[in-house]
Amino acid sequence: MRSALKEKDEELKSLKDRIKVLEADRQYMRSALKEKDEELKSFKDRVAERVAPSIKTGTAMSLNSPVTKNRIKEMYEDLRCDWPEIKDRLRSTKDADNIKLKIQEKFGNAKADMEKKKKLTDELFELNDKSVAPSPKNEQYRQLTIQNLQLAIYNQKFAPGSKNTHDVMEYLTSECYWLGCLMALNNPPLQPDWEHHPPSMDKWDILPRNISVISEKNQDETQQQKTFCSSV
Repeated sequence: MRSALKEKDEELKSLKDRIKVLEADRQYMRSALKEKDEELKSFKDRVAERVAPSIKTGTAMSLNSPVTKNRIKEMYEDLRCDWPEIKDRLRSTKDADNIKLKIQEKFGNAKADMEKKKKLTDELFELNDKSVAPSPKNEQYRQLTIQNLQLAIYNQKFAPGSKNTHDVMEYLTSECYWLGCLMALNNPPLQPDWEHHPPSMDKWDILPRNISVISEKNQDETQQQKTFCSSV
């Protein structure tokens, strides 16, 4: 009987020891997890601080974004490379002047639509009061929000089930609007360099060779023109 009790006591002691070890392990895991959470938060803060200046200059994007300023230029150059085939398919049914107006209209619509979305973003972050400079954090989050919008628009084209059209005019206008949105959401905004596109004897020489930065002055002038037109 004593031997059995002693055996039970030893089993109980062994069980208590295992429980202590498990509790110690659990405390260790909690501490390690807390430390990892703090490391992750610190890493995110460091990344955010580095991302903000790169977004501001337009030279890079966070999360290895495919929508860099250089990539937008490459995509516009791809459109220009496709242009000889596109215009050959349009010559017989379309007028060059009308095509030019339609292309400029699509880039202009994209710019106007994205300006509205950026204005809504300002309202979301309560940045409409121009007399008060936004905090660096708020400006950083605003830029990241705009960047995410740009990524969403970029990925729309490549998403499964996205519409692929064989109509050349529909493809052209869709491509111009899509590229125009990506350009307008770059920081600083971009656009085809219509101003410095030299006149040509060929009416079908429509797409400018370069894209240019939209200055704040140009944006202000455009807004003033819209305000004037709406008041007439």
